[in-house]
Amino acid sequence: MKSTINLQRIVRLYSTQVAKDAVSPQISLTLILSRLPIITHEPSSFEKQFYKYQSELWRRLMWTFPKWVYFRLGTMAEQRYKVLNQNPVSYDKKIIYPKGKPDLKQMRDRRFRQYIRVPKTYKEEDELIGQDLSEFKESEVTRKIAPNSRVTAADKMGDKTSLERELSRTLYLTVKTSKDEHWKLPNFEERSGEVVPLHLLAEQGLYSIGGRRINYFNVAKTPCHHETYDNENKKSYFIKSHILSGTFEPQTEDLEFQWLTKQELKESLPQTYYSKIHHLLSDI
Repeated sequence: MKSTINLQRIVRLYSTQVAKDAVSPQISLTLILSRLPIITHEPSSFEKQFYKYQSELWRRLMWTFPKWVYFRLGTMAEQRYKVLNQNPVSYDKKIIYPKGKPDLKQMRDRRFRQYIRVPKTYKEEDELIGQDLSEFKESEVTRKIAPNSRVTAADKMGDKTSLERELSRTLYLTVKTSKDEHWKLPNFEERSGEVVPLHLLAEQGLYSIGGRRINYFNVAKTPCHHETYDNENKKSYFIKSHILSGTFEPQTEDLEFQWLTKQELKESLPQTYYSKIHHLLSDI
């Protein structure tokens, strides 16, 4: 019984001595500030082929255009419609068709998609006389919608400090000072003797290096990852944030910054450092 009590005292004394001699690690926060994609990603070759196949299949199985509803039989409008839309080849049992016999339904070969060209009215033809066709299409309400280019001016100039680049990818903020050898994610150390919540430390640190013209939000107040550096007695926590609007304005002259994709981060960050955080980054 006495030996058991002595053993407990020794263990308690040993653990207390270690706790007194141990030095609490230096806490720092690494901010993963990202700009989410603005447009959809570029479809792969397989996706393009799949969408094209689905579109062709849908148009083949769609209902035949009811021309008799819009162009009455025996009228001039029907004649103009026939001029623009030629009837398919008629089917004859005595003829051999190398590409397969036509599947005619209401004067349409249902093996292929149906293309419809609608004749213009007399009023529309009168408006086209003496006018530039390109200008008329621009002023027409029912003109074809042309999407903007996916490649921006920042992409053409290679400006990695602009948020208007790589619109279909996720961009991450990286910084570098004259004292740093490599690019890194923004890291802020906790001041000695001051206890600050991690999400507030991220906000104060971001405003201190990039100004207050940044509208952002943290994904969560709790960290998503942490790294321990035993040799330096340091511990770094990671918090994810998304920028919504605004600009990053360096508050010091020697501070450089870039907005990089995950692939560009792999080339800019040290390999050992990137291998520990690559699972936190988005592939898109």
